[in-house]
Amino acid sequence: MPYSINFYNDQILSDGKTTKSLPAINRIFYVRHGEVMINGKKYGEDTAVYTSEPVSLEGSAEWSQLFRWEIALPNEIPNLLEGMNLLSNPKMSRVIMMMEMPSNSQWLFRLDRITVPTGRVSDRHQHPGPGIRVLLEGTFNVQQDCESCRMVIPGEPWWESGEDTVIAWASTTMHARFLRGMILPVDYQGRPDTAIWLSGDTKKSRGKWHYYVDEIITVR
Repeated sequence: MPYSINFYNDQILSDGKTTKSLPAINRIFYVRHGEVMINGKKYGEDTAVYTSEPVSLEGSAEWSQLFRWEIALPNEIPNLLEGMNLLSNPKMSRVIMMMEMPSNSQWLFRLDRITVPTGRVSDRHQHPGPGIRVLLEGTFNVQQDCESCRMVIPGEPWWESGEDTVIAWASTTMHARFLRGMILPVDYQGRPDTAIWLSGDTKKSRGKWHYYVDEIITVR
């Protein structure tokens, strides 16, 4: 059965609150700015959480921004936040084509962060699973067959299918830092480097890695 990865950019003010819970689904939240209550628990800037339960949100700072990744069927209606003083924007949705994902199969749902050194150009590489990235700092460029992008700026997402060969590069004047919401085989749990290097020195340093979520999920 095909599944998709959906990416949202949510905003909520200090008195913002959902009037209807988001439905139960495999999802990851990342707090980009501010502070929010997710199901009654407070999360601050640069924190993330996985949940498969229904979700209610409440603002806890003057203005907060969240990034959200969900695993859903391709024909499902987008899950928008409902309430006052909040805003929900579906930014990207892509169907997973790389692997067969039968109902009730298990997969690794990961959110991590990569910091790419100033001026670095990556060697040719692939990944064992697809994902939606979003830039946090700097600018970024991606060359691949499926969807190339130039001069991505903070807050903008892009898609990497996993099976397409990628070459990417940051600015010559500033590092690039981005998040990766990915679906991977379960045996990658705890393994930080998902890149399959096709050229260059496979042992050289590729950038700094930071882990947020590494959750084994069951797709329904």
